[in-house]
Amino acid sequence: MLKKRGLLFAVCLLLCISFIPLQAMAAESPSYSLSLIGNQTQVGSQVRVDVKGTDVKDLFGYEIRLSYDTKRLRFIKATSPMNGFSVPGIVKDGQVVFAHTKVGKLPGDSGDVELASFTFENLSEGQAEVKLIQVKEVTSAMQAATITSDSKLAMDITPKQGNVVTFKDMANHWAQKAVERAASLGFVNGYEDGTFQPEGKVTRAEFTAMLVRAISLTSKEAQVMQFSDIADIPQWAKVYIFEAASAGVVTGYEDRSFGADRLISRAEMAVMVARAIGLETNSDGAASFADEDQIPDWALQEIKASRKAGLIQGRDNNNFVPGDNATRAEAAVLILAAYDNFQSAK
Repeated sequence: MLKKRGLLFAVCLLLCISFIPLQAMAAESPSYSLSLIGNQTQVGSQVRVDVKGTDVKDLFGYEIRLSYDTKRLRFIKATSPMNGFSVPGIVKDGQVVFAHTKVGKLPGDSGDVELASFTFENLSEGQAEVKLIQVKEVTSAMQAATITSDSKLAMDITPKQGNVVTFKDMANHWAQKAVERAASLGFVNGYEDGTFQPEGKVTRAEFTAMLVRAISLTSKEAQVMQFSDIADIPQWAKVYIFEAASAGVVTGYEDRSFGADRLISRAEMAVMVARAIGLETNSDGAASFADEDQIPDWALQEIKASRKAGLIQGRDNNNFVPGDNATRAEAAVLILAAYDNFQSAK
């Protein structure tokens, strides 16, 4: 707790120091811009707005200030793919402020840098605007500057409509309805050839992304994501993994690696889902699987809770096979069950 408070104090100190022009500006000054990710513009859906820096020099920490249309958008969360420590977004008077900094004796990031992702819920139809007001930036040498911006996005929010997704290889499959509904909701994706490949395997990064799309996670105050293999995590997955780590849904292995490309096991999948939707894990009694003695201690309570909630099923002969790799069909079914459980608990 003391360590966390110390880090929080460090962020506040870092981002509240006097912001003066940098002593030696390069020929190209940094600039910051907004981009709209995806096309989920219907009422009730979520939209993601990313902040990107161009020609950034030694960026160690930052504070971003956005304004948005509160009549048509509701701020949900902000995350950063950068390694380090974040303070959750603070909302006031139609603006949101989000801060992030690296920790320790590390160089700042330079060049074109993805700073943060802001997620909003579309509340009502019509045109909504998001505007980047300013970015306060701090270098690893504690030099600071405030960069104003006129970057803005206008999006047309449309009425909610039905969106049915089908896959040509899912006909008569046991998971067909669940997979197609999960895809229609935007939680899972198929392939360019129109297939879903239900028996394909799922990596830890892929499942984390599915889960974050389905469940609105809550960050635990401020968190540090310092996986030892962060450089190996795909860029597209960093925002999802950071969000899940900030909410306490995912952790690393003993060597502090995340293992983004490792195939996820059925036990890992059940634990992540139980944490994401906040299942009570003090369940007494057996998990009612024939191979319960094969379930590792670190996963037993979450698997019991998931079984009790009706989220997970066994395979042949009522075996859970916790160490087996999950299939894409199993992952989609579990994600949808978690989503329904989460929605019913609201």
